[in-house]
Amino acid sequence: MTAVAVDRPGARPPRPAGPPGFKALLRSERTKLTSLRSTWWSLTAMIVLSLGSTLLVTALMTSRWDSLDESARAQYRDDTIGLVLQPGAQWAQVAACVLGVLLMASEFSTGMIRSTMLAVPRRTPVLAAKAVVFGAVLFVVAELIAVPSVLIGATLTSDHASLPLADATTLRALLAFGVYIALTGVIAVSIGALVRHPAGAISLVLGLQFILPGVLGVLPSDTGKYLSGALPPNTSVMMSTGANPALVYTPLQGFLILLAWTVLLVVAAGLSLKKRDV
Repeated sequence: MTAVAVDRPGARPPRPAGPPGFKALLRSERTKLTSLRSTWWSLTAMIVLSLGSTLLVTALMTSRWDSLDESARAQYRDDTIGLVLQPGAQWAQVAACVLGVLLMASEFSTGMIRSTMLAVPRRTPVLAAKAVVFGAVLFVVAELIAVPSVLIGATLTSDHASLPLADATTLRALLAFGVYIALTGVIAVSIGALVRHPAGAISLVLGLQFILPGVLGVLPSDTGKYLSGALPPNTSVMMSTGANPALVYTPLQGFLILLAWTVLLVVAAGLSLKKRDV
């Protein structure tokens, strides 16, 4: 006997399945991020190396205090928070750059991007979801690095410099550490979308972070200093007190420069995804 489907009066036809919403994209990108083995290795390396470098550099500085000249001592006293956070930021940004590139560029190298774009015909929400999820994860991890770093620094420098934990400048620097690492990771995701090749994108982003500032810094007069200071890695001035006379930009200016770089590269990556075939 064959069952015959009978339409009930007033029954609504099922709605056609549309593209997933932004919340679904966020959940999908979170799953992708946490399922990658490289995620856990990179984040673990970020925490261990950042805290280790903070402990090592701060301990060496305090142990050599008697051999430092007065200008170096004055700089250390005026910008203790910046000198404590900078060593950890150097290692944290390496992990953020590498992982950010792999998060985006690996989808192109494996062909997974085709399945992603078939599910989400509008391509820019995919990039936005990746940036939001990755930036949020990096911000949380960076804050888990920054707080112990400041506690370590305050303990080791107590005999030579003051690092008040409840001071507004200290709290601002702690927040800036997370913002700096998060936006650095978003920049890496954008470069991964532009280059689409993991090795090439990693080379480009690390060159932007570590090589180009030194190249521009040797230009004559103050031109090189201002150009180098306007690159993403040197916007880490936002983690300092701004009291160092060698700095060419204030912490607020550093934040605005880093934000401008992030917006520019995200927009460029979004246009690339829309215009180029995947």
